[in-house]
Amino acid sequence: MSDNDDLELQALQRQLDDAFQTTRPRAAFEDELWSKMQAGRPLWTRIQDVITGLIDSIREAPAVPAAAAAVVLIVAIGIGIVSQTGLHFGGGASTTSSQAGGAQYNASAPGAFGRLPAPALQPVPVEDAGGPKAAAPAQQSGTNLYLGPARLQWVGQLSVDANSAPVFRFEEPTSQDADRFATAMRASPAGKTQGTLGQYTGDGFVLAVSGSTRQPLAEPTFSLTPDRSRLPAPGPTDTDTATTFLTTHSAVPAWPNVVAVEQIADVTRVSYLRQFSVPGYGFAYLVNQWGVRYGLAVDLRGGQPLQATGPLPVNLATANYSIISPDQAVRNALGSSPSAPASAPTIRLNSAELVYALAYAGDHSFYEPAFLFSGTFTQNGTTFVKRVLVPAVGPQ
Repeated sequence: MSDNDDLELQALQRQLDDAFQTTRPRAAFEDELWSKMQAGRPLWTRIQDVITGLIDSIREAPAVPAAAAAVVLIVAIGIGIVSQTGLHFGGGASTTSSQAGGAQYNASAPGAFGRLPAPALQPVPVEDAGGPKAAAPAQQSGTNLYLGPARLQWVGQLSVDANSAPVFRFEEPTSQDADRFATAMRASPAGKTQGTLGQYTGDGFVLAVSGSTRQPLAEPTFSLTPDRSRLPAPGPTDTDTATTFLTTHSAVPAWPNVVAVEQIADVTRVSYLRQFSVPGYGFAYLVNQWGVRYGLAVDLRGGQPLQATGPLPVNLATANYSIISPDQAVRNALGSSPSAPASAPTIRLNSAELVYALAYAGDHSFYEPAFLFSGTFTQNGTTFVKRVLVPAVGPQ
């Protein structure tokens, strides 16, 4: 083999090494790889061995032209990249499934996440003079939440045909993930403060990215604050203005949602309430630690955006879990306050629905199905809401 051919092969070898170093496995690849290792050696290792053998054989066979060697190496690189990214051609089954709204989820085996942390309501109590304890988030829900003991009665109807529901898991994002998100929004790093993954500035806006928190309960979020002196004229409606603002900054949610508008003092909030699809049931709303539906919110004042806040886009792995029956959910709800004294109010729970709630688990967290029960009662002229959240996934 000539010196030129040898130099060409060395260059191809470096390209091959670079391809392996820069290619990253798709989300949840490690979990699937670990499962495959139980049955035999991983496909990727076998491919590397094949490629290494090809390179060695090419070096030992001087009759092979450099051009032919290049074709073999390029094909080998292509096979490796396809196997790592999970791209499949033809009619074979894919390891990813899509949900309405464009969000992509990595599918896992039923119950693949093992035992799950139980989602729960976590209101912040304050003393209400002459009445029960109420939660502080009146500005979030428009009502007072009753946290005290109660004698509960069920007077509603709950019908859920599904006997299983997906559970979604995500890994806690890093500062590098926040940087990539900011780059996609055409923002540059502007330092970091305590409690954030990063702060950034763009053309006419400021961006902040935060990780999950246990109290108050929250998933990774971002907040987008515009320079109000540079905003365009308001749209025909508040929803139009909010959507245009999100579209301009590539922040329109990809997940299923329902738009709701509410007035909080002099601020108009346009909320894109997040939903999850449950086969056999339909769409279930995501609720926060107070049992209030939420998603991405755009606050407006004077018809102009003040700030947009919502969940940071993350990769979600999913696994199906069996869920309890509606009858069992009712029994669990009524048994949630077993030691109520005789002086406790009697509250008639008259509504219930299947929802999703965040369950914090440290370096990863879950969106899990749950049954949300609610009822109201009046005391001393104030109306209170009692909510009970029952995990839908039964004991594992």
